[in-house]
Amino acid sequence: MSGYIGTQPVPQATQTRDSFTATSGQTSFATGGYTPQFLDVYLNGIFLANGADYTAANGSDVLLTAGAATGDILEVVAYTTFEISGVAGLTPSIDDNGNATAITIDSSENVLVGKTSTGISAAGHSYKADGTWEVRRDLGTANSSSVGYLSRGTTDGNILTFYKDTTAVGSIQSRAGLVSTLILDPRTGGAGLTSGGNVIIPTDNAGAPSDALCTLGSSGNRYNNLYLGGGVYLGGTGAANKLDDVETGTFTPAFQSITNPTYVAQTGYYIKIGSFVSYQYRIEWSAGTSIGSTVNGLPFAARNGQDEYPMTSNVYHDQSVTYSSNRTTAIGYVLKNTANMDLVCVGSAQTVGTLTFSTSGSIYVTGQYYTNS
Repeated sequence: MSGYIGTQPVPQATQTRDSFTATSGQTSFATGGYTPQFLDVYLNGIFLANGADYTAANGSDVLLTAGAATGDILEVVAYTTFEISGVAGLTPSIDDNGNATAITIDSSENVLVGKTSTGISAAGHSYKADGTWEVRRDLGTANSSSVGYLSRGTTDGNILTFYKDTTAVGSIQSRAGLVSTLILDPRTGGAGLTSGGNVIIPTDNAGAPSDALCTLGSSGNRYNNLYLGGGVYLGGTGAANKLDDVETGTFTPAFQSITNPTYVAQTGYYIKIGSFVSYQYRIEWSAGTSIGSTVNGLPFAARNGQDEYPMTSNVYHDQSVTYSSNRTTAIGYVLKNTANMDLVCVGSAQTVGTLTFSTSGSIYVTGQYYTNS
């Protein structure tokens, strides 16, 4: 209280006033009681300095340094702390115009607003003496409102800053007056996250959007799985850098035409990277006649374009396969716009020849092709 003369009264305090008419040379005055250091003494309306003009140490008597004159008026104002007593279990509080408790201060010096105990089981605020802040708001409708609101006026910048002791360790900012930015590491070389429409954007340590600055994970702190609905751009941002599919799997190859077959093995494996398919398969049969040279069951249909067609495949077989005249090598090629391939033979002759399959045997085929899938 600026300009107050004497001991400044404390909140929630009462005062007791004693007045004396002095006799000649009187120095001792017995008061109704006081707490040392919590009293003001006046002689004829003039404030006296404790220690210089008087002493008051025993809680009862005030002793003047110099004796008073006859008829002098000595006034002693003693201050005592206001305490609530006589009401069992009552906690000090501030009420709202006498009709409700607005603020409660419990025995642990926790300040409670809208509630009577600490914790988050009930709505309200708890400002605890140990520095903890507890807030709960009960809302009956989902997304109808918020538990708290923080607003920075006029300029963009930090709305909430986090500290460890006296070191800033992060913040939440506004950017462009429209979006929020989360600073995860405010040190030089640190990083954060912001947004622009439906895009999550990396930032530098100050919250500015960055390009090719941040690394996701590290050699000793890897992520487990990454689920993407689209593709990933590797080494650049052009369409040629986009990888939108990596896939591995199995398939079951079979002769398109065979009479009374008995298959021993029909195993196929593939790797698909983007539109490029690499495959291998094995067919083994112990019975079958009238075997055609077309194999179906490849995992994807081949493209229908000329630029990547045909792509030949390597064919390995046992003595169950024979060649047409003047052909020495078996090959295969995938038929455009189908998941089938033809097995043929080539050699010194200018045209491809036909393979003939015995009633039992085995073939192994490896190759690649492009697909539109």
